[in-house]
Amino acid sequence: MKKPNDYSRYKPRPYNEICPESTLKPSEITRDAWLKDAFPEWGRFLNYEIDHYTVPKGEVSMWWVGGSSWVLKTDEGSIFLIDPYAGVSHSTKYGECGVCYQSGAEFINWLKLTPQYLDPWAYERIDGYFISHTHCDHCDPYAVAAAKQVSDTSFYGPKVVTEKLVGEFGVPKERVVTASVGQVLSFPGAKVHILPNYDDTAIRTDTADALLAYDDCCLSFLFETSGGNILFAGDTWYNDAYVEIGATYDIDVATFDMGYNAVGATDKMTPFDALRFGQALRVKVLIPDHYDIWANIAGEPNLIIDQFERIVAEMDPGIRTVVMRGGGRFDYPADQDIKRYWYPDGSESYNFDKSAIRDAIAKRRPVLTDHKSKKKG
Repeated sequence: MKKPNDYSRYKPRPYNEICPESTLKPSEITRDAWLKDAFPEWGRFLNYEIDHYTVPKGEVSMWWVGGSSWVLKTDEGSIFLIDPYAGVSHSTKYGECGVCYQSGAEFINWLKLTPQYLDPWAYERIDGYFISHTHCDHCDPYAVAAAKQVSDTSFYGPKVVTEKLVGEFGVPKERVVTASVGQVLSFPGAKVHILPNYDDTAIRTDTADALLAYDDCCLSFLFETSGGNILFAGDTWYNDAYVEIGATYDIDVATFDMGYNAVGATDKMTPFDALRFGQALRVKVLIPDHYDIWANIAGEPNLIIDQFERIVAEMDPGIRTVVMRGGGRFDYPADQDIKRYWYPDGSESYNFDKSAIRDAIAKRRPVLTDHKSKKKG
C-alpha cells in the first residue's frame, strides 16, 4: 500500500487557495462560467504538488495522469512530460485510424473516462516534452499549445511526430527535435535514451497501402536517473525484438499500454502480453497504463488488472507489479513493493486534541479524556 503523502517533502496548501472558488452568484452562472470553474476537475492541485515536491536524493518520482500520460521529476528538480493528453472524447474514421484499418470500421468512438488531472497552462517548469507517436491521446494539440506558450521547453519525438508539430501545430522548428534510436539526451538529473518501439497500430495510421517504418513513427524513452531507469513504451505491442533491448539496457521500471481488444482488431497489450514484455526487458517493476481512459478498451478495468497481477505473480514472481491510480505519485525505488496505489486519506493532518468530538466527550465523560494523568509511571 502506498503510504500517505510525506508532507516534509513539500508544504501543502488548501485546495481553495490553489484553485479559488468562483465569486459568481448562482443566478449569474453561464455555460462558459461553468466550464471555467469546473474544469480541469483537479484544478491546479496536482500542478502544485509536482512543482513543490522535493524528490529525495537517489530517488525518482512519477505521476500517472491518465491514459499513457506521465510526469517524471528527478532529484535535481527536472520535470518531464511524457505523452500528456488534455483532450476530450472523439471519433476516428477509416482513412486516418490504424484501428479502423484493422477492423474495417467506418468510424470508432473514443469516449474518455478519466478526469483532467493537470492544468496544462499551469506548469512552472518543463525541462522536456516527449511524444511517442502521433495518435491524438499522445500528440495532443491542447497540451502542446499550452506547453509551447507557458514554457520554453523543446519537444522530442519521431519523424512523423515532429513533422506534425511543425506543420499542423505551429511549433517553431528550433523547439522541435527529431529523435532517433540510439540517441542519448542529457538533462539535469537524467539521461534519456531513445529506444525502438513496436506499435503496430501506429505504423498503420494514415496509411492503408503500406506500413510505416517503426523508427519513423514510434519511439520508447528510457530515463536514466539516480533513482533508477524508467521506460515509457507508449502504445507498443509485444514484439520479440524487446529481448535485445532487455539484454542491452538495465531497466528498473517499465510503463506500458494494456487494455481490452474486441474481436476484429488488436490495439493494446493483453495481461499475458504484459508478462512477456516484462520478461523480454528483464524488468524489475511493471506498471500498466492506458486501460483506464477509453470506454471501448476498458472492458471491466478491475478484471483486467486482477488478471495481470495473477498472471505475473504465478508465472514470474520475480517481476513486481504496481497498479497506479490517476493522479497518484510513484517514488522509485521506495514504492516498488506497494502492489496497488492507495490515495492518501488525509488522516496525516488529523489532530484529535483539537477535535470537536473530543470536546464533547470531555464534557460528558471527563474520566475518559483525562486518561493521560491515570497512566502508570
